[in-house]
Amino acid sequence: MAEHTDDSYYTGIPSRRDQGERKPLPLVDPDAMKDPSGYLAPPGLVAAVNVALELGMPLLLTGEPGCGKSRLADSLAWELGFGDGKPLRFVVKSDTESRDLFYRFDTVGRFHAAQHEADRPDARRFVTYNALGKAILYAKGRRRIRAQGLAIMTEDQLAQIPLEGQRTVVLIDEIDKAPREIPNDILTEIEDLSFTVPELLHETPICLEDHEQGNRPVVVITSNSERELPEPFLRRCIYYHVELPPFRQDLKGDERNDGEVVTIERIVEGRLGVRFSANSPVLTDALALFRYLRMPERNLQRRPGLAELLNWLTFLASRRGEDGIRLAEHRDFRASVGTTLLKHRDDQLRAGDFIKAWQDATP
Repeated sequence: MAEHTDDSYYTGIPSRRDQGERKPLPLVDPDAMKDPSGYLAPPGLVAAVNVALELGMPLLLTGEPGCGKSRLADSLAWELGFGDGKPLRFVVKSDTESRDLFYRFDTVGRFHAAQHEADRPDARRFVTYNALGKAILYAKGRRRIRAQGLAIMTEDQLAQIPLEGQRTVVLIDEIDKAPREIPNDILTEIEDLSFTVPELLHETPICLEDHEQGNRPVVVITSNSERELPEPFLRRCIYYHVELPPFRQDLKGDERNDGEVVTIERIVEGRLGVRFSANSPVLTDALALFRYLRMPERNLQRRPGLAELLNWLTFLASRRGEDGIRLAEHRDFRASVGTTLLKHRDDQLRAGDFIKAWQDATP
């Protein structure tokens, strides 16, 4: 049973802490682990990106959850310098329709406004432009939207569009969650880059003119491979399967001394190196345990991914004063393994056995 310590924010025992003893919660920066400047892409992925850019085709990435597929879009937008260096993201859901990539109309909100406002509400207030719709509008720019007479936005909405046209990166996340027919429909929409908003009684397609084609968005699509995608969809994409990078010790021959090879260790050093001392025993042991848990013979229901590793190491590094000890001596070691790395109940129940077996096999 875990004991609460001075580092605990929550004890579960009200008598242990009164109003005056509450520990301030830490400041958490949700974007810290997403910093694109620390993203490392393997050569195969780099080649796939460049092929997609050369051909102007969507890039489809598959791979297990947490392997860095979505983060590629951040890296791409940052390195290419498109817009503010961040992608326009659309997360696919089980009820997604192809038009949802472009916009959403709040029918209920408009109905309530019509019931309670004296004047007829401006329908444009109830339109929210989503990733692909925004990408087209950004490609046009505010000046051209006005010049083309596209009365599809309020002045407040229009003010969010850059004055001149610019390219963007569009991330369509988790396409495998969409209904079966949607992937093909989505690719048609991406190729045409054209849509209408019938709720505004605006029948003229909103699309890129010939002189605006240079601002076509770069599209990255991800899939967790939860189900097979349609063949026509696959044919119309550049495809790459993202594998978890190797550990340095698993490399062969000269690869171990090749500083360009992307490894788990290099990623961790780039993301969290400053949080651990040189040759940190905690970090060395943590990487060894992570590697041990990912081995096929462990038969986990769900193997921990790179995202879980980075989160776990961030937690371990936050416990100051414990970097110089071995991982097994870390006060939160066992609890954090079960809650951060193992995300299936059956795996959590076996956590103690995994840890013991790893310790027995570790010098």
